[in-house]
Amino acid sequence: MDKKPYPFLPFEDSLVGEKILLVWQESHHSEKNLKEHLLKALDLTEDQIVFTPNAIKQKLMVSYPTEIRNFIEEKNPSQITELLLTIAKGKSKVHPTPALDITFELIEWILTGFDLDDVLVETLSALFGTPLTNGFVDQVRAEYIKELRG
Repeated sequence: MDKKPYPFLPFEDSLVGEKILLVWQESHHSEKNLKEHLLKALDLTEDQIVFTPNAIKQKLMVSYPTEIRNFIEEKNPSQITELLLTIAKGKSKVHPTPALDITFELIEWILTGFDLDDVLVETLSALFGTPLTNGFVDQVRAEYIKELRG
């Protein structure tokens, strides 16, 4: 008997997701609107957005950061966006199931640890199927840092 996967709520279960939503709402948009953009851009249904099982997640959260660092070293940042979208859509050879939770964790890792705002703008714009700006990323980072500082 298979367990039903536990739903991942990207704007509740992820701190960076919460902050993306907050900044989005400050521009007079709704959570429903953002979620619709996300599902449409990724060509997913709501029931496909679930938590990745822990054993798989731990394995992937070791390999994906290494891949991202390699793209940075090779000065190939557009590959980072491609990788993050592939993970979110479930098109990865390593894990062919949508893994938006992992994508959000990697976005959070990049947001706080690297100077890759253009990559984040490109990635978030693609994830939500709407053009976003560096100002959007700056606001998300500011809200994230504010939250961490209490």
